[in-house]
Amino acid sequence: EIWNSPYATSAFAEYAEVLPSVGDDASSTESSLLSPSAQLLRQHAKDSNMWIVGGSIPENENGKIYNTCLIFDPSGKLVAKHRKVHLFDIDVPGGITFKESDTLSAGEGMTAFDGGEAFGMIGVGICYDIRFPEYALLLGQKHQCNILIYPGAFNMTTGPAHWELLQRARAVDNQCYVLSASPARVVQDESAAAEEKKIS
Repeated sequence: EIWNSPYATSAFAEYAEVLPSVGDDASSTESSLLSPSAQLLRQHAKDSNMWIVGGSIPENENGKIYNTCLIFDPSGKLVAKHRKVHLFDIDVPGGITFKESDTLSAGEGMTAFDGGEAFGMIGVGICYDIRFPEYALLLGQKHQCNILIYPGAFNMTTGPAHWELLQRARAVDNQCYVLSASPARVVQDESAAAEEKKIS
């Protein structure tokens, strides 16, 4: 989630890009206006001849900023675009305060695409969208999704209690596969941190 920018509400507008429309491919006139991030994803999809569900990046459309995931097919065509529906606003006393709604606008719909014979219908959400079982149920019931994909960046305050649990819950709720990805983190154990302090 938000791989082309620092994950900070103050940075989203600065790093936001104008993104292509669904159906756009490299031969369309709009391709010359593509964001660098969309170009990178499109090129990797074509070069590797594979589907790419491209995490998410801040999107600027008509002065509004969205947290948007682009999905490219193996030919480099943009087949789906998901704007995060459920914005994450949190205020944990003594912990974390973060309000996506200070900067981002919420998406307004479900996103599903046909992954062909190999994968069937695939639904997409972003991060906090996974917290809402109704969203996943609609993807399963309305679009018959066999796979749900959620790129995310759960924080280390609430994330450890929810990230894996919610993936399992959505899989059980819908009797489908749930795929997710989150940024890598380096977590030092206490002994390594203490040893580092001694050295410095």
